[in-house]
Amino acid sequence: MRFSSQGLMLGLLAPLAALLLAAGAAAPQAWARGERPGLFDYYVLAMSWSPTFCQEKGFRRRDPQCLPGRMKGFVLHGLWPQFRRGWPAECRGARRFVPDAVIREVLDVMPSKGLVIHEWRKHGTCSGLSPRGYFTLAERLFRMVRVPLAYERPNQALKRTPEQIRREFADANRERGFTKDGFAVICTGKGRGQALLREVRVCFTPTGRPSRCGANERRAQCRARLVVVPPVR
Repeated sequence: MRFSSQGLMLGLLAPLAALLLAAGAAAPQAWARGERPGLFDYYVLAMSWSPTFCQEKGFRRRDPQCLPGRMKGFVLHGLWPQFRRGWPAECRGARRFVPDAVIREVLDVMPSKGLVIHEWRKHGTCSGLSPRGYFTLAERLFRMVRVPLAYERPNQALKRTPEQIRREFADANRERGFTKDGFAVICTGKGRGQALLREVRVCFTPTGRPSRCGANERRAQCRARLVVVPPVR
């Protein structure tokens, strides 16, 4: 049997084309994992330090959480499904609407209706839970974390290294199964000098048990030499 040079070339290229098509088909499937609710590796509970939020932008002083006498310490920023590297967001197929009753129930730990709606749409839709189930879990995990006594309502600024903050939270929560690897400290700025405490992030399994944090939190971890914790006014 005789083969033309063109036919021989097509024969050699066919397996390569098949491999490229297979790789191309696999990539969207792997990426689509982040668009399917309920498929993730662990949760991050983001606890924001309210005085830093109020201090960073002047207009935020008009925010209800920043009013004198009403300022809080840690507030619930959100509960975020995570992959070990990367995270899903705005997953398709989940309900987009948060009932007003659910919003009212969670406002004792989250500072605003707008934040509740934003967190559901961006992160809650990837949890595989209903809005009520998601925010019930978020509040339960938020209340599960014991805040060290020094951070409850400090009337003077605290100064700590990021490692000291992680250790203090781990020590306060050791009986509940937490270790230092389950906490990440997030601060303002990117430098290595002095920064303000922005958040403490706490990692949980999808079923709500303490967990080690992943690469996402290690990358976001504060690199500042010293972290200032603004007082609660």
